Amino acid sequence: MQPLGVKTLCRLTQRSLRFGALDPMLNAARVAGFAKWGAGISALVHASALRWPNRTAVVDDHGSMSYRQLDRMADGLTNYLRSDGNGPVGLLCRNHRGFPLAQIAIERAGRDVVMLSTALPAQQLRDIADREALTLLIADAEFLERIDQAGVSARVVPADPDQIGTWSKPGPTTPPPRRSEMIMLTSGTTGPPKGARRSNRPPRISDASLLDAIPIRMNDVTLIASPLFHAWGLAQCSFALATGSTIVVHAKFDPNATLRAVAEHGVSVLAAVPLMLSRILEETPPGNELTSLRATLCSGNVLSATLAKNWIERFGPNLYNIYGSTETAVASVATPKDLLAAPGTVGRPPRGVTVAILDDGDKPAASNQLGRVFTANSQQFAGYTDGSNRARRGRLMATGDLGYLDNKGRLFVDGRENDLIVTGGENVFPSLIEEVLEQHDSVLNAAVVGLPDAKYGQRVVAFVVANHGFDVDELDAWARQNLAAFQRPREYRSVDALPMTTTGKVIRHALATLGLAEHI
Repeated sequence: MQPLGVKTLCRLTQRSLRFGALDPMLNAARVAGFAKWGAGISALVHASALRWPNRTAVVDDHGSMSYRQLDRMADGLTNYLRSDGNGPVGLLCRNHRGFPLAQIAIERAGRDVVMLSTALPAQQLRDIADREALTLLIADAEFLERIDQAGVSARVVPADPDQIGTWSKPGPTTPPPRRSEMIMLTSGTTGPPKGARRSNRPPRISDASLLDAIPIRMNDVTLIASPLFHAWGLAQCSFALATGSTIVVHAKFDPNATLRAVAEHGVSVLAAVPLMLSRILEETPPGNELTSLRATLCSGNVLSATLAKNWIERFGPNLYNIYGSTETAVASVATPKDLLAAPGTVGRPPRGVTVAILDDGDKPAASNQLGRVFTANSQQFAGYTDGSNRARRGRLMATGDLGYLDNKGRLFVDGRENDLIVTGGENVFPSLIEEVLEQHDSVLNAAVVGLPDAKYGQRVVAFVVANHGFDVDELDAWARQNLAAFQRPREYRSVDALPMTTTGKVIRHALATLGLAEHI
């Protein structure tokens, strides 16, 4: 066996200090947690409740609750979920304590969970509930009318902070009968969003190396601005619960509320998407430097070099850009140093993660040569619930992006390999929108593209060939009724015909070019 190098020893020592490995009382609490619940978030929440029972676990619009309260209430909800049956559970709620309570209770009950977007229209909600065979919905009251409109057959219990305790059942709890599985929604090419399976397996030693690249630690105060039902928000929620940190959330994002919360609670970690950072920059008054922030973690959409530069100039070198997806998990991390030295980069793969650029022949591309981005790590998803999967080359999984690695191993992403539009952190496929638009009586053909947008990264634009009078307001009302807010086109442009190949396929890049300012 070779001796450990100095760098490796330093890294292991730092990790031990950051995550409490030298705290004997915490280690004893962790042993108790794993003995009761097995490896998972439930065990670590229980450990925090034993080690720091009065530490604040969650701060939301309704107040705060401690780790002891979180742990005990989750046990009561677990008992109800055990008595209810073993079918999949849908979680439909905004950012508040109800989300982590339900997350923990579902894991402890050994039931599978589907994380539902609060933006889903009624029909898509019905399609997903049927496809995933949901037997129970844990939902906010504001969504009851939509659930009823959708005709979802699953029973509903409240997730709202002032009502979630009404279905709690007191009594002792026991280890789960099975490990639960998590289903995250991700956009499909047609129809409702696909379900991506995330196995709830015990963590491996190699997983810890992912955290070395992101400066989180025990007992942080983490403000999660991103929706918790998204993979990015959920990951930050899980990290915070696993490290005994305080989670600060608001039901809906508001830049001024975020600024007040950072100051009031001494927030040390902010998790957001680029659009949110842009809004915060716009609203921050002179003199407010967010001095408590140690790390701003950004993901979910393209972080422009300009936004990164403006944030660092205003608030200091605390910005980290994380590149990945629901399917591939974390692929690379750009540190503040990377963002300043190589504007536009999404960074380097953390230890234990592989990133490769493959050419059209599936051979490794040379440095600075554009190709398809593939990645491999221990956190990749287990396939879609419809049986399909991402393209794979051995251990490597396609991200769906085109990019290149520079001479220093930094990854740059140039765009999507397919037609996916990423707007404000949401994934939108044109074909779904086109199908909805073409169901309207006035539309003969429709094609949708993403055009550059300073705030949203891309905005959804629809080019429409009308078969008779074309009324923009009427068509937009139709889109509002049948599409999620982030899917709805922000612009409608009437054209005489769509550019197509001889086989009838729309030439999207030609439409995108027509949509640019110099061609309008």
